Amino acid sequence: METLLWIIFIFVLLGYAFKFFLKYGLPWLLGRFIRNQQEKFSGFGSQESYGAAGTAEGDIRVETNTKNKKPKNDDGFGEYVEYEDLD
Repeated sequence: METLLWIIFIFVLLGYAFKFFLKYGLPWLLGRFIRNQQEKFSGFGSQESYGAAGTAEGDIRVETNTKNKKPKNDDGFGEYVEYEDLD
């Protein structure tokens, strides 16, 4: 009987702890996460980022790596493979 009361007491205690976490802990964690994301993206798109790259606002710059590219086959059919039928 004493073990059953301890189990009930632990479940009640866990229920209150979970309720406390939902009321205070979760909003605090979400607020902290949102503040971190706002700080992370606050400089995104600002004038400093355009000035550092040497381009004006609205200009588009595309960087490609041409060292590792293979020549493209422009016939549109892919690579031809010759094969034999076996009887």
